[in-house]
Amino acid sequence: MEQIHINFPIQSEIQVASDPCVMALGFFDGVHLGHQEIIKRAKAIAERKKLKLAVMTFFPHPSSVIPKGPKVTHYLTPLPVKAEIFEQLGVDLMYVVEFNQQVAKIPHEQFVDDYLCGLNVQHAVAGFDYKYGFKGKGTMEQLTLDSRSRFAVTTVSKLEKHEQKVGSTLLRELISTGRVEKVNDYLGKDYEMLGRMNGHGKLIEVKIDPAYFLPCSGSYEVTVAYQGFYAKGICEISSQAANDQLTIRLFHESLLGYDEPVVVTWNNFIADFEMHDFHAQGDMLDVRL
Repeated sequence: MEQIHINFPIQSEIQVASDPCVMALGFFDGVHLGHQEIIKRAKAIAERKKLKLAVMTFFPHPSSVIPKGPKVTHYLTPLPVKAEIFEQLGVDLMYVVEFNQQVAKIPHEQFVDDYLCGLNVQHAVAGFDYKYGFKGKGTMEQLTLDSRSRFAVTTVSKLEKHEQKVGSTLLRELISTGRVEKVNDYLGKDYEMLGRMNGHGKLIEVKIDPAYFLPCSGSYEVTVAYQGFYAKGICEISSQAANDQLTIRLFHESLLGYDEPVVVTWNNFIADFEMHDFHAQGDMLDVRL
């Protein structure tokens, strides 16, 4: 997958070199089940039309630039992680637009002219609530008008589970209140963080991207995956903890290494866990795949 970073104003050489594509539009934080549906729909169209599959996302989150409402400064999927997921979903081109005050002020018609038509988009696919352009005046209905028949538009309907809209906002609410075990229903998998492990025995440190959205303070059952091993443990999150370092106490002495890549999966919130009762939990055996 090719990554193309776009600054303001959009570079003409990027436009000239752009391949005809089907473009999936959105911020895609988490790449949850709703996002996956958008990308799958775009991929099916791209395969049918024999075009490249592209995704356009922004960085940082527009809310961190636009002075209105709550700001998103930490992510379910930091940009490098999001890129890995896109590649796994079969995306050919990933456009990353640097979102700043100038981009926020682009009128919706100009956004379509410069960032969609300018990038050779033949078909645009986005969720029903996608907005673009100055003050979000561009809606999916407006996108059809702004396209002026230069490209086709597909709108993906709202995805609901358990009578709730599948969305990044819902996922952040679940994680920020410790309900990590419910994330799978909407994300399609448990909440994960990529990191690098230092330590050995029952106590390890995992350095993660500080851009990750951490769960609320408390004790959590987690699983650490490393080279085919899966080790259970407890991770303590406190308001004083560094936002790029996880301390995990394992149930069983099994993992060791320096600066080794691992995946930390958040399984459950442990409401009444006390560290001095740790050994009463018993040992968990690792599983080698």
